[in-house]
Amino acid sequence: MEMMSYAVIRAGTPLFAAFVFVSQGAVAQIGNTHRDDWQNVAGIIAAMDINNGDRVADVGCGGGFLTIRLSEAVGAEGRVYAEDIRQSILDELEGQLRSLDIENVELVLGGTDDPNLPEATLDAVVIVNAYHEMTEYESMLSGIIRALSPGGRLVILDNPPNDSTASRSRQIARHDITLQLVEEDLRAAGFAILERHPNFIDSSDGRHHHEQWMLVAVRGSEHP
Repeated sequence: MEMMSYAVIRAGTPLFAAFVFVSQGAVAQIGNTHRDDWQNVAGIIAAMDINNGDRVADVGCGGGFLTIRLSEAVGAEGRVYAEDIRQSILDELEGQLRSLDIENVELVLGGTDDPNLPEATLDAVVIVNAYHEMTEYESMLSGIIRALSPGGRLVILDNPPNDSTASRSRQIARHDITLQLVEEDLRAAGFAILERHPNFIDSSDGRHHHEQWMLVAVRGSEHP
């Protein structure tokens, strides 16, 4: 799973990094990974309700697992904004994208309080296993809602805590957070909740057990 460090890394300055130039079939080139077996990428893409030509963002993209799969989902006419607060991670991802000839991904250096995404242009934003790291979550959600077009979706997946009664700070220290807390955050930010999936991922392979909940929200037309 991709891990972020929003709590400890200095906010970056706004930067749209080098426009990276993918032929069709990038996922086929890299092959099936262990994470493909349990992450349910098809379910994530369906929740984002994206189509060929759409513009989407992978916030907290990390190593680019989902970025690469989204690049194929939106096609050559679409665009994926791969956002992370770590320049070193973006540099590594740029090299991977170049090796796969991917040309529809734009790398974005975000900050701890602003994803630095283009305003009012995105059809969907996804955050996988990174929301719990965002100490400035109110500002981050404001940035995301500004970036979404009316009707644009925000999909968040994260890890459920073993103790759902623990304080937010204790949950974050353990790299997890309850669906209920994030749902409250989204409503306060002005999102409407479309879907709740408390057990979106619940998979064991004999060695590891993977659990993630998923929330699907939408930006309303009332937001400027």
